[in-house]
Amino acid sequence: MSTTFETVRKEFMLPDMESTFRVFAAHWRTVDRDWNYPLHKHPLFEVNLVLSGVQEMTVNGLAYRQNPGDLMLLGPGDNHESKVIEGGEMTYYCLHFDVDERSFRELLIRNSHCFHESGSELAIAIKPALDKIMALTSKEAAGRVESRMSILSALFELFAGLSGTLSELNRNSAGVRKSAAASQIALMLEQAVENAANGGEKDSELDTIRSIAEAVGYSMSSVNRMFTHVYGVSPRQYLSTLMLKKAKLLLMDPDASVESISAKLGYHNMAHFSRQFKRWTGESPSSFRGRFHD
Repeated sequence: MSTTFETVRKEFMLPDMESTFRVFAAHWRTVDRDWNYPLHKHPLFEVNLVLSGVQEMTVNGLAYRQNPGDLMLLGPGDNHESKVIEGGEMTYYCLHFDVDERSFRELLIRNSHCFHESGSELAIAIKPALDKIMALTSKEAAGRVESRMSILSALFELFAGLSGTLSELNRNSAGVRKSAAASQIALMLEQAVENAANGGEKDSELDTIRSIAEAVGYSMSSVNRMFTHVYGVSPRQYLSTLMLKKAKLLLMDPDASVESISAKLGYHNMAHFSRQFKRWTGESPSSFRGRFHD
Protein backbone atom coordinates (compact mmCIF):
# COMPACT_ATOMS: atom_id res chain seq x y z
CA MET A 1 0.00 0.00 0.00
CA SER A 2 1.47 3.36 -1.00
CA THR A 3 1.67 6.26 1.42
CA THR A 4 -0.05 9.48 0.39
CA PHE A 5 0.14 12.94 1.93
CA GLU A 6 -3.45 12.47 3.18
CA THR A 7 -2.40 9.56 5.43
CA VAL A 8 0.63 11.29 6.97
CA ARG A 9 -0.37 12.58 10.40
CA LYS A 10 2.91 14.17 11.47
CA GLU A 11 6.18 14.97 9.75
CA PHE A 12 9.38 16.82 10.65
CA MET A 13 11.99 17.80 8.08
CA LEU A 14 15.38 19.46 8.20
CA PRO A 15 15.60 22.66 6.13
CA ASP A 16 17.40 22.47 2.80
CA MET A 17 20.93 23.82 3.22
CA GLU A 18 23.65 24.95 0.83
CA SER A 19 26.62 26.34 2.71
CA THR A 20 30.37 26.47 2.17
CA PHE A 21 33.24 27.36 4.45
CA ARG A 22 37.01 27.55 4.32
CA VAL A 23 39.54 26.76 7.03
CA PHE A 24 43.04 28.06 6.45
CA ALA A 25 46.42 27.71 8.21
CA ALA A 26 45.09 26.13 11.40
CA HIS A 27 48.08 25.39 13.63
CA TRP A 28 49.42 25.20 17.15
CA ARG A 29 52.86 26.65 17.74
CA THR A 30 55.39 27.05 20.56
CA VAL A 31 57.61 30.15 20.32
CA ASP A 32 60.45 31.55 22.39
CA ARG A 33 60.54 34.68 24.54
CA ASP A 34 61.72 36.95 21.69
CA TRP A 35 58.96 35.96 19.27
CA ASN A 36 56.62 38.53 17.73
CA TYR A 37 54.31 38.64 14.75
CA PRO A 38 54.21 42.00 12.89
CA LEU A 39 51.12 44.11 12.25
CA HIS A 40 48.92 42.60 9.54
CA LYS A 41 45.33 41.95 8.49
CA HIS A 42 43.54 39.38 6.34
CA PRO A 43 40.04 38.78 4.90
CA LEU A 44 39.30 35.84 7.24
CA PHE A 45 37.92 35.30 10.73
CA GLU A 46 40.47 34.13 13.30
CA VAL A 47 40.32 32.27 16.60
CA ASN A 48 43.55 32.63 18.59
CA LEU A 49 43.87 30.70 21.87
CA VAL A 50 46.84 30.86 24.27
CA LEU A 51 47.69 27.47 25.77
CA SER A 52 50.71 28.39 27.91
CA GLY A 53 52.77 31.50 28.59
CA VAL A 54 51.48 35.04 28.02
CA GLN A 55 50.79 36.81 24.75
CA GLU A 56 50.04 40.44 24.11
CA MET A 57 47.89 40.94 21.03
CA THR A 58 47.16 44.42 19.78
CA VAL A 59 43.96 44.69 17.72
CA ASN A 60 43.07 47.92 15.94
CA GLY A 61 45.35 49.85 18.29
CA LEU A 62 44.16 48.28 21.57
CA ALA A 63 46.45 45.90 23.50
CA TYR A 64 45.09 42.75 25.19
CA ARG A 65 46.92 40.44 27.57
CA GLN A 66 46.21 36.77 26.84
CA ASN A 67 46.84 34.31 29.65
CA PRO A 68 46.37 30.54 29.18
CA GLY A 69 42.78 29.85 28.13
CA ASP A 70 42.12 33.40 26.93
CA LEU A 71 41.12 33.70 23.29
CA MET A 72 40.74 36.34 20.62
CA LEU A 73 37.98 36.27 17.98
CA LEU A 74 38.99 38.53 15.12
CA GLY A 75 37.04 39.66 12.09
CA PRO A 76 38.10 40.29 8.48
CA GLY A 77 40.23 43.40 8.18
CA ASP A 78 41.15 43.68 11.86
CA ASN A 79 44.69 45.02 12.17
CA HIS A 80 46.57 42.90 14.71
CA GLU A 81 50.05 42.04 15.95
CA SER A 82 51.34 39.70 18.66
CA LYS A 83 54.31 39.24 20.93
CA VAL A 84 55.41 37.18 23.93
CA ILE A 85 55.54 39.08 27.23
CA GLU A 86 56.88 38.28 30.69
CA GLY A 87 59.67 36.03 29.38
CA GLY A 88 59.64 32.32 28.72
CA GLU A 89 58.18 30.45 25.79
CA MET A 90 54.54 30.66 24.74
CA THR A 91 52.24 28.14 23.04
CA TYR A 92 49.13 29.15 21.14
CA TYR A 93 46.60 27.73 18.68
CA CYS A 94 45.38 29.71 15.70
CA LEU A 95 42.59 28.93 13.23
CA HIS A 96 41.50 31.08 10.28
CA PHE A 97 38.14 30.48 8.63
CA ASP A 98 35.50 31.99 6.38
CA VAL A 99 31.84 31.09 5.94
CA ASP A 100 29.06 32.11 3.59
CA GLU A 101 26.19 31.13 5.92
CA ARG A 102 24.42 34.49 6.05
CA SER A 103 23.06 34.49 9.62
CA PHE A 104 26.26 33.08 11.10
CA ARG A 105 28.42 35.58 9.24
CA GLU A 106 26.25 38.43 10.48
CA LEU A 107 26.68 37.26 14.09
CA LEU A 108 30.45 37.10 13.67
CA ILE A 109 30.67 40.59 12.16
CA ARG A 110 28.37 42.11 14.80
CA ASN A 111 30.52 40.70 17.59
CA SER A 112 31.98 43.83 19.22
CA HIS A 113 34.30 42.07 21.67
CA CYS A 114 37.43 40.44 20.29
CA PHE A 115 38.89 39.42 23.69
CA HIS A 116 37.31 36.58 25.70
CA GLU A 117 38.83 35.44 28.99
CA SER A 118 39.16 31.74 29.82
CA GLY A 119 36.09 31.81 32.06
CA SER A 120 33.92 33.77 29.64
CA GLU A 121 30.76 32.35 28.11
CA LEU A 122 32.26 32.15 24.62
CA ALA A 123 35.56 30.57 25.71
CA ILE A 124 33.73 27.90 27.70
CA ALA A 125 31.29 27.20 24.85
CA ILE A 126 33.90 26.56 22.15
CA LYS A 127 36.74 25.04 24.19
CA PRO A 128 35.54 21.39 23.78
CA ALA A 129 35.45 21.77 19.98
CA LEU A 130 38.84 23.51 19.94
CA ASP A 131 40.31 20.70 22.06
CA LYS A 132 39.13 18.16 19.47
CA ILE A 133 40.49 20.21 16.56
CA MET A 134 43.85 20.71 18.30
CA ALA A 135 44.14 16.98 18.98
CA LEU A 136 43.38 16.20 15.34
CA THR A 137 45.82 18.87 14.13
CA SER A 138 48.71 17.04 15.76
CA LYS A 139 47.85 13.64 14.30
CA GLU A 140 50.06 12.31 11.53
CA ALA A 141 46.96 10.76 9.97
CA ALA A 142 45.14 14.10 9.61
CA GLY A 143 45.00 13.57 5.84
CA ARG A 144 43.06 10.31 6.03
CA VAL A 145 39.36 10.30 5.17
CA GLU A 146 38.21 9.30 8.66
CA SER A 147 40.36 11.98 10.27
CA ARG A 148 39.10 14.63 7.85
CA MET A 149 35.52 13.69 8.68
CA SER A 150 36.33 13.98 12.41
CA ILE A 151 37.85 17.41 11.75
CA LEU A 152 34.72 18.49 9.87
CA SER A 153 32.55 17.28 12.76
CA ALA A 154 34.65 19.25 15.27
CA LEU A 155 34.57 22.36 13.05
CA PHE A 156 30.77 22.28 12.85
CA GLU A 157 30.70 21.86 16.63
CA LEU A 158 32.92 24.95 16.87
CA PHE A 159 30.62 26.91 14.55
CA ALA A 160 27.58 25.83 16.57
CA GLY A 161 29.24 26.99 19.80
CA LEU A 162 30.18 30.33 18.28
CA SER A 163 26.77 30.98 16.74
CA GLY A 164 24.79 29.94 19.82
CA THR A 165 26.84 32.07 22.19
CA LEU A 166 27.05 35.10 19.89
CA SER A 167 23.27 34.97 19.40
CA GLU A 168 22.83 35.45 23.14
CA LEU A 169 25.55 38.09 23.46
CA ASN A 170 24.21 40.12 20.51
CA ARG A 171 20.53 39.77 21.35
CA ASN A 172 20.23 43.30 22.68
CA SER A 173 22.85 44.99 20.52
CA ALA A 174 22.15 48.05 18.39
CA GLY A 175 21.86 48.27 14.63
CA VAL A 176 18.75 46.09 14.23
CA ARG A 177 17.30 48.22 11.43
CA LYS A 178 20.51 48.16 9.38
CA SER A 179 20.85 44.45 10.01
CA ALA A 180 17.32 43.78 8.76
CA ALA A 181 17.89 45.81 5.59
CA ALA A 182 21.22 44.10 4.90
CA SER A 183 19.58 40.71 5.45
CA GLN A 184 16.90 41.58 2.91
CA ILE A 185 19.58 42.62 0.40
CA ALA A 186 21.48 39.35 0.99
CA LEU A 187 18.30 37.36 0.43
CA MET A 188 17.61 39.21 -2.83
CA LEU A 189 21.17 38.53 -4.01
CA GLU A 190 20.66 34.82 -3.27
CA GLN A 191 17.36 34.85 -5.16
CA ALA A 192 19.04 36.52 -8.16
CA VAL A 193 21.61 33.72 -8.34
CA GLU A 194 18.95 31.02 -7.96
CA ASN A 195 16.82 32.68 -10.63
CA ALA A 196 19.76 32.72 -13.06
CA ALA A 197 20.59 29.08 -12.31
CA ASN A 198 16.97 28.11 -12.97
CA GLY A 199 16.93 29.68 -16.42
CA GLY A 200 15.96 33.26 -15.62
CA GLU A 201 17.67 36.32 -16.99
CA LYS A 202 21.05 37.21 -15.49
CA ASP A 203 22.08 40.85 -15.26
CA SER A 204 25.63 41.98 -14.69
CA GLU A 205 26.76 42.13 -11.06
CA LEU A 206 26.50 45.92 -11.05
CA ASP A 207 23.01 45.93 -12.60
CA THR A 208 21.83 43.26 -10.15
CA ILE A 209 22.99 45.30 -7.15
CA ARG A 210 21.60 48.52 -8.63
CA SER A 211 18.14 46.99 -9.12
CA ILE A 212 18.18 45.61 -5.57
CA ALA A 213 19.18 49.03 -4.20
CA GLU A 214 16.23 50.59 -6.03
CA ALA A 215 13.89 47.88 -4.70
CA VAL A 216 14.88 48.45 -1.05
CA GLY A 217 14.91 52.24 -1.42
CA TYR A 218 18.59 52.96 -0.72
CA SER A 219 21.33 54.50 -2.82
CA MET A 220 24.12 52.28 -4.14
CA SER A 221 26.62 53.84 -1.73
CA SER A 222 24.28 53.26 1.23
CA VAL A 223 23.71 49.64 0.22
CA ASN A 224 27.46 49.03 -0.08
CA ARG A 225 28.22 50.71 3.25
CA MET A 226 25.39 49.05 5.17
CA PHE A 227 25.92 45.58 3.71
CA THR A 228 29.69 45.65 4.31
CA HIS A 229 29.13 46.78 7.91
CA VAL A 230 26.83 43.82 8.61
CA TYR A 231 28.52 41.05 6.59
CA GLY A 232 32.14 42.17 6.31
CA VAL A 233 32.14 41.94 2.50
CA SER A 234 30.64 44.13 -0.22
CA PRO A 235 27.43 43.10 -2.05
CA ARG A 236 29.55 42.43 -5.14
CA GLN A 237 31.94 40.14 -3.23
CA TYR A 238 28.97 38.34 -1.67
CA LEU A 239 27.39 37.87 -5.09
CA SER A 240 30.64 36.41 -6.46
CA THR A 241 30.77 33.98 -3.51
CA LEU A 242 27.21 32.86 -4.24
CA MET A 243 28.00 32.37 -7.92
CA LEU A 244 31.08 30.31 -7.08
CA LYS A 245 29.15 28.11 -4.67
CA LYS A 246 26.40 27.51 -7.23
CA ALA A 247 28.98 26.76 -9.93
CA LYS A 248 30.71 24.18 -7.71
CA LEU A 249 27.41 22.49 -6.87
CA LEU A 250 26.42 22.30 -10.54
CA LEU A 251 29.86 20.97 -11.54
CA MET A 252 29.47 18.10 -9.08
CA ASP A 253 26.60 16.80 -11.23
CA PRO A 254 28.34 14.43 -13.71
CA ASP A 255 25.42 14.58 -16.14
CA ALA A 256 25.65 18.35 -16.71
CA SER A 257 28.16 19.62 -19.24
CA VAL A 258 30.41 22.58 -18.44
CA GLU A 259 28.82 24.37 -21.39
CA SER A 260 25.28 23.90 -20.03
CA ILE A 261 26.38 25.03 -16.56
CA SER A 262 27.97 28.11 -18.08
CA ALA A 263 24.69 28.93 -19.82
CA LYS A 264 22.67 28.27 -16.64
CA LEU A 265 24.75 30.80 -14.75
CA GLY A 266 24.18 33.40 -17.43
CA TYR A 267 27.58 33.51 -19.10
CA HIS A 268 27.58 34.30 -22.80
CA ASN A 269 30.15 31.64 -23.56
CA MET A 270 31.99 28.81 -21.84
CA ALA A 271 35.38 30.52 -22.16
CA HIS A 272 34.18 33.49 -20.10
CA PHE A 273 32.84 31.16 -17.39
CA SER A 274 36.09 29.14 -17.37
CA ARG A 275 38.20 32.29 -16.96
CA GLN A 276 36.02 33.55 -14.12
CA PHE A 277 36.02 30.18 -12.35
CA LYS A 278 39.81 30.01 -12.60
CA ARG A 279 40.10 33.52 -11.12
CA TRP A 280 37.93 32.37 -8.20
CA THR A 281 39.59 29.04 -7.52
CA GLY A 282 42.92 28.86 -9.35
CA GLU A 283 41.75 25.90 -11.45
CA SER A 284 39.51 25.33 -14.47
CA PRO A 285 35.95 23.96 -14.18
CA SER A 286 37.10 20.71 -15.81
CA SER A 287 39.97 20.35 -13.34
CA PHE A 288 37.62 20.95 -10.39
CA ARG A 289 35.15 18.38 -11.73
CA GLY A 290 37.95 15.87 -12.31
CA ARG A 291 38.61 15.73 -8.56
CA PHE A 292 35.13 14.30 -8.06
CA HIS A 293 34.51 12.35 -11.27
CA ASP A 294 37.09 10.41 -13.25
